[in-house]
Amino acid sequence: MKIHRILAIAALPVISIGASAQSSVTLFGVVDANIRYVKNNDLPNNTTMGSGGHSSGRFGFRGMEDLGGGLKAGFWLESDLYVDQGTTHSSGKLFQRRSTVSLLGSFGELRLGRDLSPSTQNPIKYDPFNVIGLAGSNRISRMPDLFSNYYRSDNAIQYFTPNWNGFRAEVMYALDENPRSKLDSRISGRLRYDNGPLSLALTMAQTDVKDTGMVRPAAVTGNEPTVKFKQYGVGGSYDFGRVKLMGYFQREDLPYGAFARGSGSEDRWQIGMTVPVGTHYIRASYVRTDSRGGDDAFNRSDANRYAIGYVHNLSRRTALYATVARITNKGGANFSLTGGTPGLAAGRSSTGAEFGMRHSF
Repeated sequence: MKIHRILAIAALPVISIGASAQSSVTLFGVVDANIRYVKNNDLPNNTTMGSGGHSSGRFGFRGMEDLGGGLKAGFWLESDLYVDQGTTHSSGKLFQRRSTVSLLGSFGELRLGRDLSPSTQNPIKYDPFNVIGLAGSNRISRMPDLFSNYYRSDNAIQYFTPNWNGFRAEVMYALDENPRSKLDSRISGRLRYDNGPLSLALTMAQTDVKDTGMVRPAAVTGNEPTVKFKQYGVGGSYDFGRVKLMGYFQREDLPYGAFARGSGSEDRWQIGMTVPVGTHYIRASYVRTDSRGGDDAFNRSDANRYAIGYVHNLSRRTALYATVARITNKGGANFSLTGGTPGLAAGRSSTGAEFGMRHSF
């Protein structure tokens, strides 16, 4: 009996430590599939199954541990999921969407790893279609196709300040681990204000890239001159109850001569809204892109994208959705709802619709 009591007493500190260091791990994800129909001028009709028309398909793990004394440690591992083909991201990265570890406290948050750049947050947050699906505002932007790290950065060091009466700032520095390439070195920041129905944000970023004269170079010698890709943005939203208005402006500059057909300046602005209909809602937006700079006609071109959609919530986790969108091109622009430039003639239009289902867990 004495031995049992001694063992029980000796185990008390271990039990106490386990209780104070509480932790939790959550499995989460989104499964989203749809049927899309797109008609591009001068091209055959295109009917496909897509993934991510309402929310980007994903699955992941996240967790938090209470370290005591106001400190917490957290991690977040998140992968893409394309349910139409059962695949993840083509880059080969398992946790392409996010792979971070964090330390949190009264000082704010220090976060390390692959994550969204602060400079790309405004188009995501203030687009009622979340920059995805047929109606995503990035459908008429060249830059996401020019840079594989447009939305997210590897080897990132981030700091998030505490919330000061609605104000919060975040800054990121993405390391360049190859002294010869300089392809991914980036500094980015965002200042935001959230107070009740009002949300505002300012962003900026500068990325070092090598001028190789080609889009997404497969090989870099290390002798190419370095150029600066700069991004500036402002965005906001206001919820009036009966309608929520939102919009953003994004300017992106890449010096002329850097990357084939990718130089010059691109201004993109959007105005959008969501209108609740009971537990469901209507969403709509208009986006315009102005490109200029250089001698290429593609850099003296404009595009407009119109979209309207309806989301029918079957439950908190499951929804049906439908979207109709149209792109009109001018000058040398040939943006398409199917993405990229699949042979669409410059100045032509692209019209499409999609119907899908989204379930989250």
